[in-house]
Amino acid sequence: MNQSLAKALESYPRIPLTRLPTPLQALPSLSAKLGPRLYIKRDDLTDLTFGGDKPRKLEYEVARALAQSTDTLVTCGSSQSNHARLTTAAARKVGMDCVVILSRDQYQQLQGNLLTVYLMGAHVHLVETFNHWDLEPHVQNVCQSLRAQGRKPYVIPVSGTTPHSCLGYIRCGLEVVRQMEEQELRVDAIYTPFGTGGIFTALLLSLREQGITCPLIGISVNQQRASCYEKLETWWKALCSLLHCDPGCSRGEFEIHDEFIGREYGDPTEECLDALLLMGQTEGILLDPVYSGKMMAGFLAHQAAGRWSAEQQILLLHSGGAPVLFAYADELGRHLKKRGVDIHS
Repeated sequence: MNQSLAKALESYPRIPLTRLPTPLQALPSLSAKLGPRLYIKRDDLTDLTFGGDKPRKLEYEVARALAQSTDTLVTCGSSQSNHARLTTAAARKVGMDCVVILSRDQYQQLQGNLLTVYLMGAHVHLVETFNHWDLEPHVQNVCQSLRAQGRKPYVIPVSGTTPHSCLGYIRCGLEVVRQMEEQELRVDAIYTPFGTGGIFTALLLSLREQGITCPLIGISVNQQRASCYEKLETWWKALCSLLHCDPGCSRGEFEIHDEFIGREYGDPTEECLDALLLMGQTEGILLDPVYSGKMMAGFLAHQAAGRWSAEQQILLLHSGGAPVLFAYADELGRHLKKRGVDIHS
């Protein structure tokens, strides 16, 4: 473990919300099919209410909320937001209330993540908005109402990405390197989804500070490349400030790809659904059609183009999100039929 990073992390309060470390596993069946030796970091197996990447981030944000004696977590997202599910779970775990402001869209059926949010007793506001990234005015209105009632809200932004929450993936980077050392594993590239950019940036900094130089490859799920680079700069500067790292230190080789988004965020592209089927039918691991499925589609496109050979080793980050599969049942059913699966209804 990089002692300077670990020591710097000790300066910031954190409340444990989930079981760590998550496994780093080989994918033997998928490797045999594709050629390169493939591994997966199972952040879908954090154990807070169906898991995913958010608990690592929430450990720092919830600690800050408790330190400020707040009583209600307030956040926002799409109708099937993983973040809303896990923020609600985190609030309940520490005895706080939770309000979630969600955008109305074609996936607002009472199932998947939205069902879990109701089951855990969050106060849900479904609002009309062009984009769930534009919910901030609604969040502020809700907070104003809560304060008028004598409540003390604490706002966690869409996707939960803040400079402090990114510390969770600095810790994850320490965890990954330790597991690689234990398994005597040297990887030639690491693939991650790229949403708000917090995970990607924190992993990039953590890996480079530990001397890991392989390419980090981000597959954007919602933003064009130029916007992704802006997010990277924002979180890089903030994290370097928090951790007393030189912001001018080498970032090494990294890539951000925006050609796998599809029409919009959450669009279940054919390549994404094929990737989801491939992982499920070779390894019995379910990806999601929003984040990890897009990441896998990006890797498979690179593999099909001949980028990776049988002698190379690739690590994939599974960021979770399986509950959303149920909200995509119609699209998944049509795709299964398209691929020759006889579905009995």
